[in-house]
Amino acid sequence: MRAHERARWDEAVLAALATFAAAWPITALVRADPWIAPLVVVLAVVVVVGSLARALRVPGWAVVTLQAGATALVVAWTSLGEHLWFGLPGPDALAEAVALLREGASTIRTETVPAPATAGLVLLVLAGVAVVALVVDAVGVTGRAPALAGVPLLLTSAITASNTGEPLHPRFFLVPALAWLLLLGRHGTGRVRAWARAGTARTSVDVPAAVAGGAQRHSSTARWVGAVTLLAAVAVPAALPHLPPTALVDGLGRAGAGGGTGQVTFTETLDLAADLASRSTAPVIRYRSAEGSVPPLRVTVSTMYEAGQWWPSEREAATTPAPQVPAPAGLDPGLPLDTDTLTVIENGLRSPQVAVPHPLVGADFGEIPWGVDPATQTAVIAGQADSYEVSYLRMPALALPETVGEAPPGPGLPDAVVDDPFTTHVDPASEERVEALTAEVVGDLTNEVEIARAIQDHLRGPLYTYSLTLAEREADGPPIDPISHFLVTRQGYCTQFATAMVMMARASGIPARLAVGFLPGTTSEDGTRTIVAADAHAWPELFITGLGWTRFEPTPAQRSGPAPVYVTPGGDVATPAPDPTAGADAPSAAPGADAGATPPAGGAPAWVGDVLAWAGATLGVLAVIALAASVVPAAGRWRRESWRRTARTDAERVEGEWHLLTTSLADLGVPAPAGTTVRQARAYYARAADLDPSAAAALTRVTERVEASRYAAAGAPAGTIADDVARVVDRRAAALPPRERWAARLWPRSGVEQLRSLAGAVTAAGTRVGAGLRRRRRTT
Repeated sequence: MRAHERARWDEAVLAALATFAAAWPITALVRADPWIAPLVVVLAVVVVVGSLARALRVPGWAVVTLQAGATALVVAWTSLGEHLWFGLPGPDALAEAVALLREGASTIRTETVPAPATAGLVLLVLAGVAVVALVVDAVGVTGRAPALAGVPLLLTSAITASNTGEPLHPRFFLVPALAWLLLLGRHGTGRVRAWARAGTARTSVDVPAAVAGGAQRHSSTARWVGAVTLLAAVAVPAALPHLPPTALVDGLGRAGAGGGTGQVTFTETLDLAADLASRSTAPVIRYRSAEGSVPPLRVTVSTMYEAGQWWPSEREAATTPAPQVPAPAGLDPGLPLDTDTLTVIENGLRSPQVAVPHPLVGADFGEIPWGVDPATQTAVIAGQADSYEVSYLRMPALALPETVGEAPPGPGLPDAVVDDPFTTHVDPASEERVEALTAEVVGDLTNEVEIARAIQDHLRGPLYTYSLTLAEREADGPPIDPISHFLVTRQGYCTQFATAMVMMARASGIPARLAVGFLPGTTSEDGTRTIVAADAHAWPELFITGLGWTRFEPTPAQRSGPAPVYVTPGGDVATPAPDPTAGADAPSAAPGADAGATPPAGGAPAWVGDVLAWAGATLGVLAVIALAASVVPAAGRWRRESWRRTARTDAERVEGEWHLLTTSLADLGVPAPAGTTVRQARAYYARAADLDPSAAAALTRVTERVEASRYAAAGAPAGTIADDVARVVDRRAAALPPRERWAARLWPRSGVEQLRSLAGAVTAAGTRVGAGLRRRRRTT
């Protein structure tokens, strides 16, 4: 076989094209495509390195190793430029790569689709597709199993397609399917041509009927495979289950086509220890309101805080076509309340959750059943509402009645919260620190409104810093709970500020809970407001006597805008002036999951990073196992091809092929006969190796070539002996049961003999060195 045939350039290029086509849907998951150019370079490296290595008769495992090393180097050049030393990864390159991969995993976990092309996500995509390219080339080209190469291609297409949130155009499946069919067809065509060469090697007649019939059957099968594949490529996009839209795992919002809203969902479990350093500007809700100032739109409420997390309420509201909205609990009859309306014209929040202002008065969801939890006034709907209208009460700010905030005498909870004791439960891990700070901030205040304002003013003051990144914990310090960590470092995002106020209010005897929803969003030129995923927010609700459950805003102004101000009779307005550049209409920079460790729905939880780390470690272990398992097969191949590698003349090449044939058949359970002529060996192999007529004819041509090379006056050229040897060996391997065939591949007799020979050589060398040292010692 000639060098260019061994290289299989055309098959390698087709494998690379198939990989690129399978990764094409990733363009719908990432906003920009800085990974495309480096990926083209990586694919080119896989093709060039693999083809050159195969042309040089490098063992298959070594081909893959060389490709992996070259690919890793290209990826390092692309993503770790500042950490290279003379073009090679420096001492800190690995740490930087791990940090980037964690950043990429965080982007997948928290960002909406299309996700921003962060350096970490680009590295993750590039490395992932590079691994697929290596597997496809190793299986389909080096391993000569293009049918199996379709498995990683299908998995790549399915994973990316199922996370776009909508059916993909059939071209995303047709293109990789066509590329795979071309690879399969090119491999099959090469095998048929090998049959033709074998059939005409000894005569000048046309291809034998058996070969021609095999080619026809092969062609018919190929047509059926092609038809089925193309039909599947059209049908799969419609039938494939589409996961909640994310970058690579389910649970994030996605901007719809044409600039529409994406779909998100909040979970109610909020992890305060999570570092949410991503953000998304994918639109979620568009609405109209006649009022210039709109309160946040609330989605869910949590009352139970344990082990550093907020946990969902066990209550579930029943949905009916026209439910009665319960009146807000605890309102003073003398409150001057107004009713406002809000019309949502595009809704991307997935049911059963729905975003509404609080306190809710009524809603119109068309024919969709809905309901309201009487305890929390959290609204739920039984189906996806693209648009809806709600009415709500506007809470007064000034001139509150005298009785507002004056807790009734005597112990016990208010009637409105008596069924939920968690609203007064202070986290035990931070209770001592919270109570000390509360006593310092509240002082002698007794009115609930004044107490709440004092806590709110303290947290919005200059002592605290709003940041999407939590401060690092002291490595040598004692373990500290999330709330205490925030109160000590005074740095955090909305969930930390809201949780701190909830606990301080509870420590003051005021029932409190955590609300999660969206800030009002930004106003467009047409007067509508747009809420993006980054407007997700958390705030505390305190049960104030006479006001009921009331929103407060401890998060600094640069994130939340102006805080609500409630003034008791005779009280002054002491709330710090809001940041004029960050009003309620200002765009938010916090992540959609800023409401806690909950990316929108179904979002990948924090363990995704651990899973990725575990998967990396597992792949490393598997790579070591694969490398160890390849030692004996590689040694066997080295021994079988040893004569072929050193051949310089035609006679030596013929002997090299004969040695390859006899040792290969020995590995496959047919040991070489001792003390026989070439012709006698032919008769023995034809009988013992279970050869079919085609392979028997190939064996005859091999032995005739060997006899002519050894005994003819002019010798004999090598000709097609290599193809004939391969045909005989392949037939013998195919005749074996699968178990014996795999045993011969993984533990070949020639490999064991080669390793024994190597061990003997090393032992002999050691013996000679030891003897030399002893002689030198005696002479000295």
